[in-house]
Amino acid sequence: MGDIDRALLSWLYSGRTDGWLYSAMVVLSAVGGGWGLLALAPLLLAARARRVTGWLLGTLVAVTVIVFVIKAIVGRARPCACVPGVHALCFAAPTDPSFPSGHAAGSFAFAAFVITMALADPAPAQSRVGVIVLASAFAIGVAMSRVVLGVHFPSDVIAGALLGALCGRIGATRALRC
Repeated sequence: MGDIDRALLSWLYSGRTDGWLYSAMVVLSAVGGGWGLLALAPLLLAARARRVTGWLLGTLVAVTVIVFVIKAIVGRARPCACVPGVHALCFAAPTDPSFPSGHAAGSFAFAAFVITMALADPAPAQSRVGVIVLASAFAIGVAMSRVVLGVHFPSDVIAGALLGALCGRIGATRALRC
């Protein structure tokens, strides 16, 4: 682990399980772990949204497979398993490898997909700003939560975020062409 990675982990991970920040990180981690996908289910019922929702779900499945393969190749231990004084907070420590973060990859894929679709929308720009800000804040929050909760190194979430953003952009671009 590099010095920058260790310094950022030390700065973000406090080991505390009280206060609003901890609670927010727990919620973001849970939603970013796949539970947020339940909100997409009603969109599959609406004929108007079904095609784009299908592309979004396909993109998220592709990201999950890519992350799984990279984790198997790299095999990096999680900070809660190899850094003294760091423990998985709230949830049981994951047993799969750490690099890259699947939570970060999935949340950034979702955000990049939504942002790409919003930028392509002919609606006035000011009506799209809220969607772009919320999607970005969600993805950043989910990624940070994984470090704050002691289950990922900062470089894990950065790699996951870059991978997810790329896949989200590609998926949305393909959805727009269909």
